[in-house]
Amino acid sequence: MSAITTLTMNPTVDRSARIDHVIPDCKLRCNDERFDPGGGGVNVASAIHQLGGEALAILTCGGFVGDFLKDLLNRRGIRTQLIPVAENTRENVIIDETESQHQYRFGMPGPRLSFDEQQACIQSIEQLSPAPDYLVLSGSLPPGVPDDFYGRVIEATGEKTRVILDTGGAALRSGVDQSVFLLKPNQRELEELAGSEITSDLDARDAARKLIDRGKVKAVMVSLGRGGVMLVTEDDEHRIVAPTVKIRSKIGAGDSTVGGTVLALHRGQSLPDAARFGVACGSAAVMTDGTELCRREDAERIYQEMLSF
Repeated sequence: MSAITTLTMNPTVDRSARIDHVIPDCKLRCNDERFDPGGGGVNVASAIHQLGGEALAILTCGGFVGDFLKDLLNRRGIRTQLIPVAENTRENVIIDETESQHQYRFGMPGPRLSFDEQQACIQSIEQLSPAPDYLVLSGSLPPGVPDDFYGRVIEATGEKTRVILDTGGAALRSGVDQSVFLLKPNQRELEELAGSEITSDLDARDAARKLIDRGKVKAVMVSLGRGGVMLVTEDDEHRIVAPTVKIRSKIGAGDSTVGGTVLALHRGQSLPDAARFGVACGSAAVMTDGTELCRREDAERIYQEMLSF
């Protein structure tokens, strides 16, 4: 059993392509079409695999798109445990407009999961033996899944497993009421949790500190986009600045950050050092086209450069 496990309730096949210019009400001819497995936990497991590590990806899977997703993951050598669902796995569309360098993302809601299908996902975590050292709960919840679902998963998780939670909206608000080792909101999500605007590093630190002081969350790693991350723990805080790189696509940057962080933790690095490697992985991800994630050689080179700053 893998020491790192991810759970993806709403995985996707990401279908991406390029076009010179997007024009309304016209038939548009795209090129450079590619297909990638996607969804929060799937991306995290894929990034870990890219970085030379191993993770078990548990995910729902249904219909012909689910079969295609399974094939994509198998071809990439990602270890999976599939939870069959009746409805079709979703497919998202990403279009890069080359003239403007704009990117258009079209995300679908995903399949509606029955109560039994939801329970099968929870049981898949309960039955892991031995329990993983790290469990990453990442991505949106599909239709029919209640907001407190991640909280129920955390309750079913063994005490020795460290939970990393990376989601948004009501699922995030509910999840922080459970025992979480590392919470990874972006700036907007932290604002929603704090109920106030985040306009400075000080605001981000104070909002994260309040979450930790509630006694459920051990550490908060706030994603600040191009600004890197603010890591706040029970005892300390660290502002980790992202290096300047050429941005090609922001898709998967946050998931690559999580993947790099949890892999570094598994390899024995401290949380601040692991977060620094995670930032390097996120920076490496934005250097790749479309839905491609971080490349190992880029991530390791950027990390070494960060250490020399």
